[in-house]
Amino acid sequence: MHKTIAILATMDTKGEEAKYLKEQIESKGKKTIVIDDGMRSAPLGVKPDITQETVAKEAGSSFDMVKKLGRGPAEEIMMRGVAKVLKDLYAAGKFDGVISIGGLDGALLAASGMRELPVGVPKLIVTPIAQGEETFGKFVGTKDIMMMRSIVDILGINEISKKVFDAAAGAIVGMVDANVNTKMARSKKAIATTMYGNTTPAVMRAKAILEKAGYEVVVFHPNGTGGRAMEELVEQDAFIAVLDMTPHEVTGQLFDDSTKGIADRLEVAGRKGIPQVVVPGCIDFLVKGPFDSLPPEYQKRKHYYFNPATTMVKLTKEEMVTAAKVIAEKLNKAKGPTEVAIPLGGFNMYCHKGEPLYDPEVDMAFIATLKKHLKPQIKVTEVDAHINDPIFADTVAPILIEMIKKS
Repeated sequence: MHKTIAILATMDTKGEEAKYLKEQIESKGKKTIVIDDGMRSAPLGVKPDITQETVAKEAGSSFDMVKKLGRGPAEEIMMRGVAKVLKDLYAAGKFDGVISIGGLDGALLAASGMRELPVGVPKLIVTPIAQGEETFGKFVGTKDIMMMRSIVDILGINEISKKVFDAAAGAIVGMVDANVNTKMARSKKAIATTMYGNTTPAVMRAKAILEKAGYEVVVFHPNGTGGRAMEELVEQDAFIAVLDMTPHEVTGQLFDDSTKGIADRLEVAGRKGIPQVVVPGCIDFLVKGPFDSLPPEYQKRKHYYFNPATTMVKLTKEEMVTAAKVIAEKLNKAKGPTEVAIPLGGFNMYCHKGEPLYDPEVDMAFIATLKKHLKPQIKVTEVDAHINDPIFADTVAPILIEMIKKS
């Protein structure tokens, strides 16, 4: 049975390239659906299966209106249309994977639709925007979208672009042929947790304990989109409980570091009413860029040179107190079983005595403030150990297991 791959491009400027990509994919035994999300002129080089007019109509507008608008407002309409078109086509079983080619506009338009598709559906964006100086968050969001650098801009078939398009065609065909099951099982045993390298020993040990008890543990990297992806899945009932070992994104959101999350981080599990144990892992520092690029006020603080691109900067006492109040406010909203576990010996890998981020006075200010502002119904377990000491995970994991059993 022939599988189908959707091809997205602004055909008024990328029609020739889309035609070439279509031919390469079809030569490998696949069918194609060509979707035109161009915003200005008629398609060139290829006849789309889904026209600009259809895309605009699906957004509740018209292509005549799109052409009259400025670039930004026009793109917003077409993004909504692409999202609706891809979502509906996939729900109807019309395609098995999707690929796009284009510059910044083309990548944004395609990403708006790809983010509507389930995890596991092959998604590939080929664009010159995919490069080291450009963050991918605005394109991939929380989804498994792959971005492939085209090296050259998307204009014409030449010795370089041909190689890139040939490889891209092979990649999307291979992804489709992998036959990934995209249905999300509603497991009665799945637990979500969060982990940085700084809390890896603790999470690995807790994970082993939970798995020995028969649970499946899914680990998320709390880098902004990681926590958001976890909480989206919590909202979709993918998990029965959460062990939020590393809620660093709350700190990032408050004090604007490179891994900041969203406003309701640490609130979704409570809103859903599922058991959660929260640990203040890595809430005591900010993730900043290279040390030499930091403003003087950050260079004067306790800090740790993590790698050439990253400096961990210790929060001040005042910032830690603020973070404690915010975390307490968030957890106090919880409708379900909620507990807090605190490692008295430190919240990250580099805060042992003698380490650059060691500051027990600051940490104790956080602990005292958190305990003061949490409502009495939320139990707090204090462990006289560092977060990565085995005894901490050995204490925390059984707490969550018992909460799940009771719930």
